[in-house]
Amino acid sequence: MKKYFIILNLLFSLLACQDRSVIFNTGSPDSLTNGFEISSSQSVANRFSVSNDYVLEAMVFYMTLHSSSGSVNVSIREDDNGMPGQIISDLAQWNQILEPININGYNLIVTTDLCIYLDAGNNYWWTIEAGDSQTEALWVYSNAFGYNHSLFQEETGEWNTSIGYAGAGGIWAEQVYEAPYDLGDVNSDFLTNVVDIVLIVGHILDTNPLDNDIIEYGDLNLDGVIDVVDLVQLVNLILTEANPNSNFSLEDLNPASEYFGQNIVPSFFNGQVSAYYFGKQG
Repeated sequence: MKKYFIILNLLFSLLACQDRSVIFNTGSPDSLTNGFEISSSQSVANRFSVSNDYVLEAMVFYMTLHSSSGSVNVSIREDDNGMPGQIISDLAQWNQILEPININGYNLIVTTDLCIYLDAGNNYWWTIEAGDSQTEALWVYSNAFGYNHSLFQEETGEWNTSIGYAGAGGIWAEQVYEAPYDLGDVNSDFLTNVVDIVLIVGHILDTNPLDNDIIEYGDLNLDGVIDVVDLVQLVNLILTEANPNSNFSLEDLNPASEYFGQNIVPSFFNGQVSAYYFGKQG
């Protein structure tokens, strides 16, 4: 029972995260009686898409065990012409032991200790297979209709994709944000300094032309040409004192922190660390 409440609290904490971290969610089912059969002869996959770059955080799926014991293999796979393809990485597969008595049917897998990336603009398949030849389980149907899912049957050796009910559950991920380089940062080190001046001079003199993928960062006045005007503008930019970090305040939500429950600001850590991370709880 204690384990049940721990898992339930983890699930609720995930659901309380900002909506941007929910990348696929069919909701919790009203009933545990109907769904996709998972066995050695049949596997099931839900398709989902991402519009931004993400790092996988967790997944919850609703499943009931029909055999006396068993497990399932869960994986995230590439899309192969509308069907589940290869597993996206060696880390993106898990063996989940199913509990014989699970009144809610939900199973939670947390992946925050891994770095499993999902690339923007791609389709993926959330796939569940039987963990062994004795496992018989039911991936409960979603309440709503209209999801892309695929069934693999051992008899045919093929995936059969259609639109209908999905296996109920959800996937959470953290959006990856990459700070853009500033104009003038032609060596992409997030600094504008004398090194960038030397590189721009080399480009202007045609002794060391800039690569095509960074040439735009040398055109500071955005006139389509890198010349002495850009060089002067870069020198002025370097000589201008940079604005200090904003001293915003946020509540520390980490219960293991000495500042837990307090409003803290980046200046609290001056001289102690070289980088700050202020992100959402989740």
